[in-house]
Amino acid sequence: MHRLAILMIPIVALTASCGGPIETRIQTQAGAGLPAQKQYSLTAKPEQNSEAYNKARKMVADTLATKGFALADQAPTLVHIALASRPASIAMTTGEAGNVSRIAEPKKRKPLQSCEDIEHRLILNMVNASDGSTVYSGTAAEYHCKGSMEQSLPHLIDAALSDLGNSNQGNNSKTLTRSGIE
Repeated sequence: MHRLAILMIPIVALTASCGGPIETRIQTQAGAGLPAQKQYSLTAKPEQNSEAYNKARKMVADTLATKGFALADQAPTLVHIALASRPASIAMTTGEAGNVSRIAEPKKRKPLQSCEDIEHRLILNMVNASDGSTVYSGTAAEYHCKGSMEQSLPHLIDAALSDLGNSNQGNNSKTLTRSGIE
């Protein structure tokens, strides 16, 4: 009887645990170059109205400050932020009838997983205020079974802004792995 109990411990631990590798999928696009004046303004009317969104705005401002950007009322760069949370089993597509492309594939549930995955996604766009051209854009997304958007925000923001100021122009994609609350 004791042997059976000892053999069951790893199985129970596997099914009950939430910690594991978390993959942050990142896509960035840098425009022709950053403006000489490193000032920005956030959209005047927030696109979303939630506690998580307000935290994201503050955290983005803090991260941009560490990269030498200053918040100003009238700035050459406008920053748009969007947060999204969706069941990971649903694919995301864009386009119309004959020209549909997938933004995100549906995620299958892991064996012995105790709950359904949710995708947390942050999209950040920096545009030239005078002509609307893209200065920089970054998207970061993670799957979580039990983690909240608020817990994901620091990682999503760091990832979405990871290529800001780098000399790599064009589209970049990468995946970072960390441990934490799935």
